[in-house]
Amino acid sequence: MKVAMIGYAQCGRSTLYRAAAGGSVKGDFTAVPVPDERFDTIVQQVQPKKQTPATLILHDDLDSVATGGKAFSQKLIDQAKKADLLLHVVRAFENPISPYHAEVDPQRDCSNLEVEIVLSDLQIIENRLERLQKSTTVKTPGSTDYLDKVSLEKFKAALEEGRPIRSLDLTEDDQNTIKSYQFLSAKPMVVCFNVNESDAGSPTEAVKKAMAGLAEIGTESFVACATIEEEIAQLDPADQGEFLASLGLTVPASHLIVRAVYDALGLITFFTAGENDTRAWPLRRGSSALKAAATIHNDIAKGFIRAEIVHYADYVAAGSLDAAYSAGKMSLEGKEYVIQDGDLLHIRNKS
Repeated sequence: MKVAMIGYAQCGRSTLYRAAAGGSVKGDFTAVPVPDERFDTIVQQVQPKKQTPATLILHDDLDSVATGGKAFSQKLIDQAKKADLLLHVVRAFENPISPYHAEVDPQRDCSNLEVEIVLSDLQIIENRLERLQKSTTVKTPGSTDYLDKVSLEKFKAALEEGRPIRSLDLTEDDQNTIKSYQFLSAKPMVVCFNVNESDAGSPTEAVKKAMAGLAEIGTESFVACATIEEEIAQLDPADQGEFLASLGLTVPASHLIVRAVYDALGLITFFTAGENDTRAWPLRRGSSALKAAATIHNDIAKGFIRAEIVHYADYVAAGSLDAAYSAGKMSLEGKEYVIQDGDLLHIRNKS
């Protein structure tokens, strides 16, 4: 899953990016492992030659120089359009050198950035609708141009009211149109309020109010102090817990990001436990065994015969995968089986 980080100048976006990257940044993209005690347990039991946790790919334009208060460089916009989710970092800390919105106002910054996204999408739609007027097939029901026009007019009406595309009930045709244009306001969003160190364990009333407003529209949010998180990321893992506890925190920012992204995208995790490679895989909740097979490899999905399923609780109770099989805890399922969070999966396929 790809996550694009956005936010106004001096919001601490790149500091949070470095913190999530474990304090070591080698470029604009970093893979953030998904913490999962279940995966650790499976790895410890299987002792595979290779272990691959589920990961989120974060993107931040480290070379951007924000001017004029803009939240996006063109480079970042291009990457954001390819992302599965936008992570908006909002300044909720005092910063006398901030070149934009000198007074701390997290609600204002949330609202203003949303307006920028909405206006950007609206401009694209207006330009496209203008070109569609010259199309010879735009009035032919079922044609690509006709379906585009219907969806674009629906989006335009919402955007003109200040509502992002993600707030709409979308049809399959709408989703196809979105894929063609990669509208930013159609993408799920998570908001991180970057606070002062003193507020890391207990956010201010202004932040609480902004979070409550986001919750009302179904937007996930969390609080972090990016500067502290960057320091924590540079500590030995054995020392991180004590430092977090001293600040009234329980987990580092990378965990908060993962949790919020998983919730926003409706993700679960399934596992493949092999001696050569044991892996954790993110998957949309409600997905079928066939979709899980395709997540592993398209060829596996094409040759799908049956899915061998062991629920994680049964695996732990048995003590090993072999023991779970011997105890009759493996079930054979077809393509339509809905994968459950924590399922251990093996696909029988035509190889």
